[in-house]
Amino acid sequence: MRALLLVSLLLMGITTHAQTPEATVRDFYHFYLTDFVSDSHENPLNSAKMQHYVAKETLTRLKAIQDIDEQEIVEADYFTYCQDYAAEWVAALDVGTARDDTGGKVLDVWLGIQDGKKLKLRDYLRKEDGTWKIYRVVDVSNGYEQNIFDDQAISAARAQAATLSQH
Repeated sequence: MRALLLVSLLLMGITTHAQTPEATVRDFYHFYLTDFVSDSHENPLNSAKMQHYVAKETLTRLKAIQDIDEQEIVEADYFTYCQDYAAEWVAALDVGTARDDTGGKVLDVWLGIQDGKKLKLRDYLRKEDGTWKIYRVVDVSNGYEQNIFDDQAISAARAQAATLSQH
């Protein structure tokens, strides 16, 4: 009986320390927005923190797209859909409740932007190596998605970049 109680307590401890999708997204954006406004000039896609919060496939695609000259697939920061971000806006971050979505979770995120307004994003998460990770971000406010998963667009951008380098 004592062994069963001990095992139950251990399992409860493990589940209470499991990161929820909401906590993952909140922690990610606190880290990411702070890094975004710091202008560290380091590529955040290579950081261990990004690997902790973002799916491997997403990071791989973003890095590949970033390496294409004059590409038009990612026109603004993928995780914020902004060109710039101000430190005073970080406090306006709000994260909604996760909902089930095709084997993963989806939740809404509101980022503070200029004039006290908010930009609504939708983050899609899935479990990778037992951890919730962001794999897709959509700009709900503007009805727009930077489609990093479009292999034909990536191939076309590479081909276009190759012709530009020849001139």
